[in-house]
Formats: sequence, C-alpha cells, structure tokens
Amino acid sequence: MSARRYALIVAACLLALFVGLNLVANLWFKGARLDLTENQLYSLSRGSREMLRTLEEPVELKLFYSRAAAARDPAIQAYGARVRELLQSYAAQSNGMLRFVEVDPRPFTEAEDEAAEAGIEPLPIQTGGDPIYFGLVGSNAVDERRPIPYFTPEREAFIEYEITRLIYELQDPDLPKVALITALPIEPALAQSPFAAQMGQSQFAMDLGRLMDVTKLDATFSEIPADADVLAILHPFPLTAAQLYAIDQFILAKGRAVIALDPASLISLQSNFNPETGPSVTPPSSAETLAPLLRAWGVTMADEVVLDLGGALPVQVQGPGGQVQQRPQPIFFRIGPEDLDDDDLTTAWLQRGLVLAASGAFTTQARDGIEVTRLARTTGDTMRIPAAQALARPSPDELLQGFESQFRREAIALRLSGTLPSAFPQGPPAAAPAEPAESASAQTPEAPAAPASNRRRLTRSAEPAELILIADADLLADDFYVAPQGGGATFADNGAFVLNAIDMLSGSSALVSLRSRAPSIRPMTLIQRLESRAEQRIQARQAELQRELQRTEAQLAEMQSRGEGSGYFRGDLGAELTREEAAEIERFRRRLVEVRQELRAIGRNLRGDVDALKGWVTFINVWLAPLLVAGAGIYIFWRRQRRALKSQLPRGARS
Repeated sequence: MSARRYALIVAACLLALFVGLNLVANLWFKGARLDLTENQLYSLSRGSREMLRTLEEPVELKLFYSRAAAARDPAIQAYGARVRELLQSYAAQSNGMLRFVEVDPRPFTEAEDEAAEAGIEPLPIQTGGDPIYFGLVGSNAVDERRPIPYFTPEREAFIEYEITRLIYELQDPDLPKVALITALPIEPALAQSPFAAQMGQSQFAMDLGRLMDVTKLDATFSEIPADADVLAILHPFPLTAAQLYAIDQFILAKGRAVIALDPASLISLQSNFNPETGPSVTPPSSAETLAPLLRAWGVTMADEVVLDLGGALPVQVQGPGGQVQQRPQPIFFRIGPEDLDDDDLTTAWLQRGLVLAASGAFTTQARDGIEVTRLARTTGDTMRIPAAQALARPSPDELLQGFESQFRREAIALRLSGTLPSAFPQGPPAAAPAEPAESASAQTPEAPAAPASNRRRLTRSAEPAELILIADADLLADDFYVAPQGGGATFADNGAFVLNAIDMLSGSSALVSLRSRAPSIRPMTLIQRLESRAEQRIQARQAELQRELQRTEAQLAEMQSRGEGSGYFRGDLGAELTREEAAEIERFRRRLVEVRQELRAIGRNLRGDVDALKGWVTFINVWLAPLLVAGAGIYIFWRRQRRALKSQLPRGARS
C-alpha cells in the first residue's frame, strides 16, 4: 500500500472517529459540563439544580434576542452569549423538563409582535438604530406566562435568581401568603382602594397588599395560619407568652420570617396620637417584645438608639439671629450601598441605600448551627443613647455637643441561617390567669391560652431557617423614602428592601438559598486600588483647602468684630478692603494656587502610573507568550542544528 493511500485511510478513520465521538457525546453526555472559570460562571448553584430536579410540569423558556442590533454594542453582545449559555445549562440539567428556545425579533416581523405582546421591552439604551430586544418569557403546561422584560449587564449578579424565580413562579403561580403582626397602621385590605392613601395607608402598605396575599393577625391571635409562607413581624404590639410560643413554633416549622423591631418608633407615636389625650399609652418601643426568641438565637437588642455621625442627614435649624442653617442630625442617617452586603440578594441590588430614623442595633453571640450575616451596617462614627432621649426629639446641636464616638460599626439588619433552637425548651407556657374585667387594660391584649393544637411540639428547626431581622420600623414610613410630590417615586430603597425580603423568603428552600453571582467581567483590581488611593489623596487635599477657607473666613469675621474691617464682607460692596483684609485674601489665594498645583501633580502621577501598569499588562498578555514560544522554538532549532553538525563531524573532532 502506498504512503499516500495509507494517509488517506488514516485521515478518513480519524474523521469518522471524530464524528462518532460527537454523536455519542451529544446522546450520552449532553448534560455534562466542565466549568474551569474562577467564579463558576457557567455552573448553576445548588439551589437552582434542586429547583430543576423538582419540576413536575414542563416549562419553556423563550429568549428574545435581537442578534443583529445587539452586534452594534460589544457589551450587550458578550452579555447575550453569557445569558444564552446559562439558559442552555438550565435546559441541560432539567432532565428534559425545561425547553430552551431562542427567537430573533427582527423589526416589522411577527416575532417582534410576539415579543411586545409577551411583555418584552427594548433595552433602555440609545443605539441609533433598531431596538434591541433582550428578554425572557417562561410558560408552563397551562400556558401561564411570566416575563423578564429585559436583561442588562448591570444586573448580572442577579441573573440566576431572576431565572430561577421565574421557573418557581411558573410551578407555583399563587401570590405569596404572608401572616402579618404589627402595631403600625398597615391595612393590606385597603391596598386596592383608590382612596388608600387618603385613608392613611403608606406606600409600603399599599405595595404589600397588592403584591402579597396578606392575613393580618389581631392582638388576640393564638396561632399563626399554617398555610402562611412567611411571617412578617413589623413593630409588633405587646405579645403574651402564648403568642410568643406560637411564633416560636411557626418559625421552627416553616423557618421563614421578616422581623422589624424598633426601640423608638416615631411613626408609632404619630399614629397613636390623640388630639384630646395626647400620645397613646402603647409603648413606642418593640426592642424587648421578642427578647426571649432573640436570646435563644444569640441576638440581643437593647432599648437604645444609634447615632451615626458618618451617615447623618442634614436638617434645617434656626441659628443665631433667626437665620436658617443646616446641621447634621445623627438620629436620622443613611446607609449607603457600600455598607450593604453585596453577596446577599436582599441587599445586593439596593443602589440608593436606606434612610433610617431612631434606629436600634443588634448584638450577636455565636450559636452552634446558626450563621449570621450582617446585611446593613452603620459607619464607624457612632454612639448609642437611651431610647427615651431619642423620643424627646433632641436638636442636632444637643446631640453633637455630647457626641462621643464609640468607633463601632453597628449591625442594623441581620440574616440568620441554619438550625434554630426553641425559646421554650420545656414546652408551651402555662395559660395566664384571667384578670377582672374592670382592671384589664384597654391597650393590652387578653392573654390567649396556649393553643391546644395537634401539631407536634418542636424544640429545633424542622428545616434550615432563614430569618431577616431589622432594627428599625420607621424606615417603612413614607417620610423616609417616598418623594412628597413624586407620585410614588422613591429616593431610597427602604420599601424595596423589606418587600424583597418578604418576597424572597416566601419562595422554596432552593430559591431562598441563592446568593448573588460574581460578574463575568474581571476588572484590573491593581489599577482600581491605585486610582482609589489617588482619589483619597485628592479628597484629603481638597478637605485641607476647605479648612483653609474656613480659617480665612473666621479671621475676616474676627476683623469685622474688632472694627478693623472695611465693611465689604458685611455687604457694603463699595467699601475698600483694609490692609489686613487684602493680606489675608492674598495669602489664601497663594495657598489656593499651591493646592491646585499639587492636585494636578497627583493626577499626572496617577495617569503615568496607570499607563505604565497597563503597558506591562498588555505586554504580558499580548507579547510575552508569543515571545516565549518563539524563543523556545529558536532554542530548539539551534539545539537540533548543533546536534546535526556534531553528528557530521568525525568522532575525534566532536567536543
């Protein structure tokens, strides 16, 4: 057989083997994946895999993606590939219960009409061409649909949760069932009324009643509805031991609760105010209401209010001479996105932060089997004051004069995960003796007896629990996150935070276990650190310049008070500056020029450092590998040539 024919036969056999292996792999190993990326970008989380294994009815996920229009934006095109591959992973691991379809809704086609009808919206970006459709529609066996109107790279961290949540809702389309315990004026039954706002319902109350199936428990409840998906305790009224036991047993059985307590609820005072009798005798504090349960979980909440000077909000006060001035009021403070946990889905997508008023704080102690996550924390410039002092509405100046920072970041919101112990290990409490009718307080609920239920008494969680604790209830008031004339527009994420928490915990255990995903973009962290350090230096010099300006203004004011000023700085613009004033202003101008020159030098040095670093990174990634390969090739070629030359020399002439 000739060499040529032999080579052709070998090539044909290799081609047949290649095709055969691909066919076998597609048939037998279709769901196999090998993800070697650092953040496991193409692997589903355990919660998503559990969700797919429990699918009882077929689900179809239809991705509407404008390929041609998206090609004009490299970021959208790359993210489109990311979403497509993730959806293919869902289909591959669903045991045939999930079908993935992709549709290209070109302009003026039936596919575009189908996308619009299904609730898919064009991306809110200006491309100067055809609209870019990039959304997902899920449908189940009875043709119920749930859309994700559009995907954007900015929300990449939440993509898996959104897709898994959509699949869960297709399997269980009913509204989440919430059992509500609260002393606040929240009436979910009024949510659908067009006059809800006029009847005193807050934006949060209306959103809660519209998005959830809420059962509000009155002050005489003895059991939590067994069909409730999640328990919401938002600044509760005083609870009896039997009611605490009912809450304890529900949390151990279901393991889902959102609890907002408050040591000094300002909105509770407002809602309980009677023009004739003054404030209600109902205490505005709920810090100690759930103390037995919190202690069992390793959490304590003192009857104290946190002052956060680092996040203090400015308020207007009347200064000397009747002038209106702004002062930082540390009793009202903001928690920015940088102080929220960006790994937990309840807080990771809150981009506008939280605004709190007279908030408390949690202290935790380690408990076996319980994991504590701090979802929201203050800055480090904090101190605590008694709740009674906060309720007296102290002025900013009063608080600032006595402010002594404890340099501690207080935990304002927590997530407890794991196996919880019962706060009643000895069993249900004994029924409280009935009081005579004439001595019973009108404000305290009658103590119901421990319910004679057939449910098994639990001493530990029946399944892993997920609780979210918040140390403030005032954050639910419109005053602290809803724009007054904005038609429901919000300037903080207070309502979204609590609604997200309730909504997330109402899902299955697999869904609740999901966390935010690491983004596929790999930033140059070293360059970011350089820029951050330079920015800090610039801000420090700018702060120094601001202090110089304040000192100059103080010195000019002192001249005026001594009668040595010209009157120019009191409003007499025709007055000539005195020698002292002119010298002081000239000194400040020179200092201003020096600081500006220094700031420009910092910027130039930063650009030089960044350019040099980028040059090295480009060299390593683009040129180093080819140069090493070329060098290795030249070395191998040289070695072979040298060996060949040696072999041609007589034996005695070789060295």
